[in-house]
Amino acid sequence: MSISFFKKKSTLIVASVAVMGLALTGCGTNSAAAVVATYNGGTVTASQMNEQVHLQQLFDPQLTSVSTTVKKQVIQQYIVYNRLLEAQAVKAGIKVTNAQVNQTVLNIKQSAIQSLYSGNTSSFDTKMQTLGLQNTNLADYVKTLLILQLYSQKLVNKVSLQSEEQYYKQNLYQFATVSVRHILVNKLSLAQQIATQLRNGGSWTKLAKQYSTDTGSKNNGGLYANQSPSQWVVPFRDHAMSQPIGVIGNPFKSQYGYHVMEVLKRTITPFKSVESTIQQTLLQQKTNTVMTGIVKKLQKNADIKYTLS
Repeated sequence: MSISFFKKKSTLIVASVAVMGLALTGCGTNSAAAVVATYNGGTVTASQMNEQVHLQQLFDPQLTSVSTTVKKQVIQQYIVYNRLLEAQAVKAGIKVTNAQVNQTVLNIKQSAIQSLYSGNTSSFDTKMQTLGLQNTNLADYVKTLLILQLYSQKLVNKVSLQSEEQYYKQNLYQFATVSVRHILVNKLSLAQQIATQLRNGGSWTKLAKQYSTDTGSKNNGGLYANQSPSQWVVPFRDHAMSQPIGVIGNPFKSQYGYHVMEVLKRTITPFKSVESTIQQTLLQQKTNTVMTGIVKKLQKNADIKYTLS
């Protein structure tokens, strides 16, 4: 399990498994009742550990068996999230209904079947049976995820308007649509010559086709129309956001070479139109910071000791 449980409910388990990125190789044969780890407050048995591993294998069909190192990772996350953090959340009054759990299980199964099992429900069901998993196993896992999601929302439920406005100003390129044309060359001296020719009425179409090394735009007069600057490398993005409209700017350098640019049009989405998006972004950032701190403290105080055979 991971901080990814703060994502959309229908993808909670899949996202959690993917973020863990476990490379499972080699499988042990612990007795189901054998204790594989102890911590301040309890123990973990082999059957509990294996259930967590099997859940991950269900949502990543490429995973086969598991090494001792990865088993320890699974145990650690199970103790910290499913045992300690969930208990903390429940103590804080967080509850979920059976209806919420059942609907989320259904959503997750449908998502997994479509994205991981080529839409084949039988393949998913067969995998469940092979791994010895029941719907109750999914329900328990989902219940934990939902509780932790609600707990995070309780701990971090707002960000200030000042923070939202500051984020907007510092990241205007995320909310802009820009049309530019440019010519990319390998030498500054050539870029300066081209800039001079353009300022004197030279043809963008001819000069771009003759000199530009940017194959994506050279045959189109160097044009990139109605683009999001967020997809461009930083120097290009920053010049697209700062150059005056309709002016041939001074050549500048990126990792690709030297650019001559003219900004043709630049539109900025108003703050009010993107405030809710910014709010969610900042809430997610704040949530990750707060929850990461809590998880680190729980993990440190847990004093986990492994007894894997």
